[in-house]
Formats: sequence, C-alpha cells, structure tokens
Amino acid sequence: VLFQFPPSYAGISEVNQPAELLPQFSTIEYVVQRGPQMPLVFLYVVDTCMEDEDLQALKESLQMSLSLLPPTALVGLITFGRMVQVHELGCEGISKSYVFRGTKDLNAKQLQEMLGLTKPSATQARGPQTTPQPLSNRFLQPVQKIDMNLTDLLGELQRDPWPVTQGKRPLRSLGVAMSIAVGLLECTFPNTGARIMTFIGGPATQGPGMVVGDELKIPIRSWHDLEKDNAKFMKKATKHYESLANRASTNGHIIDIYACALDQTGLLEMKCCANYTGGYMVMADSFNTSLFKQTFQRVFTKEVQGSFKMAFAATLEVKTSREIKVSGAIGPCVSLSAKGPCVSENEIGTGGTCQWKICGLDPTTTLALYFEVVNQVRTLDL
Repeated sequence: VLFQFPPSYAGISEVNQPAELLPQFSTIEYVVQRGPQMPLVFLYVVDTCMEDEDLQALKESLQMSLSLLPPTALVGLITFGRMVQVHELGCEGISKSYVFRGTKDLNAKQLQEMLGLTKPSATQARGPQTTPQPLSNRFLQPVQKIDMNLTDLLGELQRDPWPVTQGKRPLRSLGVAMSIAVGLLECTFPNTGARIMTFIGGPATQGPGMVVGDELKIPIRSWHDLEKDNAKFMKKATKHYESLANRASTNGHIIDIYACALDQTGLLEMKCCANYTGGYMVMADSFNTSLFKQTFQRVFTKEVQGSFKMAFAATLEVKTSREIKVSGAIGPCVSLSAKGPCVSENEIGTGGTCQWKICGLDPTTTLALYFEVVNQVRTLDL
C-alpha cells in the first residue's frame, strides 16, 4: 500500500523537522481523512411505568440531551408500558405512533412490514459510507429538523394509562420494547454507529424478557434462588436478551441501560446487552438524582475538536509469533470467529478467534488479552 507524505515533508531539514522526529513529542495522533459518513443514531427507549416525579425528571434529562446532540444526528423515540409505542417523528401538528402488544415478540422482517420500512440497499448494508433512503427515516429524524416537535412530544409523555390493581406490579413490556428497538435499527441502519438508550424504572413483568410476575407478594429472584436453580424466569429471559445483544452487536449498535429504581430491575438477565455491545449500565435510586442526571450528561461529553468521546464498530486483531497463541479477550467485545494458527485451543473469556468486534468505545474502554506460551520440544541431531 502506498501512502502519500504530507506536503510539509518536502521542506524537511535539520532545522525544520516534523513532529514525528522531535523527542519531546512521545505520542503522535493521526487523523485519517475518510469519505462521507452516516450521522450518528440515538434511539431512546423510555419506560412510562413510574411515578410522576421520576417521569418528569427523566423527560427533562431527555429534552436537555437533544441540545447536546449534533444537528445532523438522527434521533428516535419508543415508549413502553403495557403496550409498546413507536413514535413517528416529523408529523406537524399531530402525534402519530404505532402500538404493539407487549406480549408478542416480532422479528426484523415482521417489524419492517408493519412499520412500512424500506429495505436497506445492498450498498448501504455493506458499510456506513452511503446515504440512507428517505422513507426509512420516518422514525429516526435529524435533530435539527424535529428538535421542537420532539421536545414537545417528550413533555407530553404521561404515565402508562393502564390501571394497576392493588397488590400488583405494573405490566412492563421491556423485552418487546428492546426487541423492537433492535429490529428498527436492524432494518434501517445496519452497520451504522447507533446507540439504543434504554431507561427503565422497574423489572419486566410480561412478555419475552420478563424477570418477575405481576404479583407483588411473589418477590423477584434472590441469590438463594439462583444458587438452587429456582429462578423461574431467569433462563428464558437471559436467552431473550442474549439474542438481542447478538443481533445488535452484529450490526454495530450499542445498547445502554439506565435502571433507576429502588427495587431490582433484572440487570443480571440484561447484562449481556451492555457487555456484548460496549454500552453503559447505570444504576440509581431515581431518575431525579444527581447521580443519574450527571452521568447521563457525561455520555455526551465532547473533545476539544467538538467530537463526542465515543467511537463505533472497531475491530481488534491479534497477530503473534509462532511461540505464542492467543487464548481470548475479556471486555466489551464479541468474537468475529477468525480462526488461525495463532489461536489457542484453551479459551479464556471470548476465545477461539484472533479478531474481535467492539461496537462501542470511549477513552475508558478496557480490554484484556490472554496468551498461551507454546512449549516447543527441540531435538538435536547428534
């Protein structure tokens, strides 16, 4: 591969040297000039089964976040309680949404047909350097276009209207809401930098992904239940969220989980969503606490150049000498199943490969790589 040196290199002399040759510059960062890129996508998935004070605080934080997004960033909104609503944005003077039952899961193809989404072109599916088809943007619109409308829509959100009987938990369709969010991005923006930001105020109590029933007298699984393999919903729920995490990571999409409640919300079953995709998992007592508000705001911190401190769809590859084999990696990554002579049979963490995909990165992202020293028996000719 041929690289062209910068024009400034033409005048190199003993008194005019580039920074790479000066000893005081121990680290040099290069900015790679790339072609046109897709705008970032932020899809908010909002629980409405919470107290008014909590919901109001969450709405204010979401409204604030719109001002921190780049004008060209695409933003979408899904709300859920007993039902799941996918909000169509950009409708002047009217609020329009598609309502789904919270007890039935949908695959990407079914969702595509129900929402009337256009199928991504072959060139769009291969990478981010293309322009999406306009019709696939009805639910994901540029901030600069729908800022005021979305601010009003968020302000008008109300608690889930379905009555909750005394002694019961509200019916919360978290599993289906997350599935629809993953499917929506899967249909419209595959292989594009995107965050599914999920805000939950309690455990999933119905449909796929439920972690506890609606009877308050029956508590959520405890450590003793897990130890005795007596957690009724755990295995099925974990399988559901692992499926979503795998689908999201395949397309380079990040899943963040902000769980703000005094009770457990099922993070054990959902942890794979953040672990596989490099997303954030934040726990707090309430959306009205400074812990949540300040943490959420830090997600949108920018560098000196004005860029977010976040990166998407990275690939890590390890190459070794013959004496060393790679056993695996621990961290927010998924395997790319790249076999080779440098891959060890003894797996540690995510092993069996020498390449990993990292959907989400920030300056604090940490991965650990584990290697095996291969014992070679040397024979001497006497």
